[in-house]
Amino acid sequence: MNIRSLALKNILIDENTAEQYLDLTAPSFEYGGEMGLKALHYVTSDQAGRIDLISNQYFGSGANIDAICILNNISNPFSVEEGDILIIPNLTRNEDSVYFRPKIATSPNKIQAQYIDTDRQSKKDQSRIERLAAKGKDKKSGVTTPLPPNVLQVGQVSKKIGGGKIVLGANIPTRD
Repeated sequence: MNIRSLALKNILIDENTAEQYLDLTAPSFEYGGEMGLKALHYVTSDQAGRIDLISNQYFGSGANIDAICILNNISNPFSVEEGDILIIPNLTRNEDSVYFRPKIATSPNKIQAQYIDTDRQSKKDQSRIERLAAKGKDKKSGVTTPLPPNVLQVGQVSKKIGGGKIVLGANIPTRD
């Protein structure tokens, strides 16, 4: 099946493996409310999970499945059920203006890279982490590698089940 917005996606190449893949992060379809609606469609039992049939009914092919999905906030086209009402976009005159090839992604410049690179830390942050690691080694319930509060250490569990009870926060050490 030739889905139009997928056909417009840029092909990226992994520099390490030379493997090719589609850049699914960049949008290739944009629809404005000023373009209006073609119809409101009531999904029948034979069309449940088959947006391709609905696209074929209104556009003559399944190439506009993505337009129907995007306009109706559908991430899984197979989740459409009988009785759902779908907005059908008006693409008769505007099809070329709503589908476009996205700009090719570029690598961040030096200034942007320092905010994206999470391994880079200020000297103040580095010394803070070193202090926390040293402090953690001295305590019975301490850790060797400080992690953010929402990340479990190796071997920790977030809950324990036993004796007919669920204990949440089982990973939180208690002070003796």
